[in-house]
Amino acid sequence: MELEDYYLQLRQCYPVQTEGQPLTITLDEFASALDCTRRNAQLLIQKMIERSYVEWSSGRGRGNRSTLVFLQNKEELLLRKAKRLAEQGEPGAALEFVRKHSDDSLNAEFHGWLISQFGLQRRTDELDVLRFPFYRPIPDLDPMNVIRRTEAHMVRQIFDTLVEYDAAGRAHKPGLAHHWEHDETRTHWTFYLRKGVFFHHGKRMTAEDVKFTFERIKKEKPDDWLTANMADIEVLGTSSLRIRLRESNGLFLNFISQERFSIVPSDLGRLVPRIDYERMPIGTGPFRIAENTATKLVLEANDSYYGGRPFLDRVEIWVWPDYRETALREDYSPKEAQVLYFEAVDRSKSGNVLNRAEAGSSYLTFNLSRPGPLQDVRVRSAIHGALDRQEMVRELGGRRLKPSSGFDPGRDEEAYGTGVGLRQARELLEHSEYKGETLKLYTYDYSANKEDAGWIRSRLERLGVRMETTVLPIRELSQAAEISRADLILSGEVLGVEPAVTLIDMYRSSPGYIRNHLDPANLAKVDAAVSEALSEGDPNRCMDILRDLEAELRDALQLLFLYHSHQTVSVDPALNGIALNAWGKIDYKDIWLKDNPI
Repeated sequence: MELEDYYLQLRQCYPVQTEGQPLTITLDEFASALDCTRRNAQLLIQKMIERSYVEWSSGRGRGNRSTLVFLQNKEELLLRKAKRLAEQGEPGAALEFVRKHSDDSLNAEFHGWLISQFGLQRRTDELDVLRFPFYRPIPDLDPMNVIRRTEAHMVRQIFDTLVEYDAAGRAHKPGLAHHWEHDETRTHWTFYLRKGVFFHHGKRMTAEDVKFTFERIKKEKPDDWLTANMADIEVLGTSSLRIRLRESNGLFLNFISQERFSIVPSDLGRLVPRIDYERMPIGTGPFRIAENTATKLVLEANDSYYGGRPFLDRVEIWVWPDYRETALREDYSPKEAQVLYFEAVDRSKSGNVLNRAEAGSSYLTFNLSRPGPLQDVRVRSAIHGALDRQEMVRELGGRRLKPSSGFDPGRDEEAYGTGVGLRQARELLEHSEYKGETLKLYTYDYSANKEDAGWIRSRLERLGVRMETTVLPIRELSQAAEISRADLILSGEVLGVEPAVTLIDMYRSSPGYIRNHLDPANLAKVDAAVSEALSEGDPNRCMDILRDLEAELRDALQLLFLYHSHQTVSVDPALNGIALNAWGKIDYKDIWLKDNPI
């Protein structure tokens, strides 16, 4: 414990004693109050005297009473320590500290101070700092390993890709490559790179870095289907290279604009012994990472960014696991220039909210890659019929927007997922091959997933299906062994800037849940459909192929769609340059503060 903790513990033992009033006490009583030895008590007394926490007059002889005077105001000390904890990036620990040691009035005072620390702050040195809370750390930022949407979003702030996709213009635009071309077969792709682009550690970006990036993925991720299709990467010069593909790919630009193909420096081998590249990766993007711990992630503007320096100087994300509960309190009123993401936003009382349906859906897979009761379509049909998605959305609420019948929220069939009722579902189950086996439902560790899994389990147990639920970290659930153990996997897919690209990646990805749970016949259908989509030059025709595939898998009850979600962010009018990206987040590069909004 720190010295102030000992002082506060001592004050708790003498709660009615006021500052400046003498208290008679023996050294043994002092030691007992702090649960320490006499020797340690003497050391603590000396340190408290040096720090002006107490005055102490020793009594003569062992057992004689001494005089103790408290000098520090307990409430002021509590607030100072709590503020220090918060400023170190531990708001949750600060709140717990205050709750433990103080009354409701001090608790409310600290709450007010803490809330005032979030939002866009203009410091005395004229630096603009955007600070907001998030419910978990963000440690996995190596682009090659990105799985979750928040990590993908952060990679976009730190890295660049060869090309970018402009969703509004529905066209590709230059990224690190200013020009590109391909042959008629779409198997030879040549890229010409910008000059004068530097990584955050000062190294100039060249064609060798691009080659290294793709070859690193081929080596570390041999199952990555896109880099496996790269037969050869030839560096033509410092600022140009050619990639030769084994299979024609009319969507090649679309795929290499994804976050996982962000360009990393070729001297990574020299850097890795000195830094944790997962937590502190180095890119060429508009922000560099200054700090990334279990309690705080800090981004700082890249002054020499080729796309123009960000208007913000710094972005701080404080880890506060239970922030949602605070934000949704009736007496909570956030300060100006605040930014809150989805679950921390009460849409009923937030006046400046960006809100839209998320492209994508949650779903359940059935593991048909091995024998078992799920091979019987009547079992799958009974499960489908027992899960009323309207009821699920209504009862669980939160980010759940509406039932889904596919990944596109604009193309849902209302009749899908309404449920047939328990009686009819039980009849299906009674006439099936199900003999009371325990089905294993797996999902990854996320609060909404846990709620969904609990709801699904309760409904299926009413149906008469025995269920066992397992929640794993998302990295573990990406391992083939864990995927194969599951009878059902509860997950979801968020469609990125280019939905077709996300869907093809989902179907072709080796650790993909849907792919690994398909039976051989449907796996062959998926591969054939994806190959056809890849060879298509027309994006609309490509999506038609993928929608037909989705309908086939849905109608065959290879997977069940559950619901679409909201994407929501609450912002203040003083913040400009705000727009939701595909992940439901805000790109920080273009945010700026209007001092006197009209």
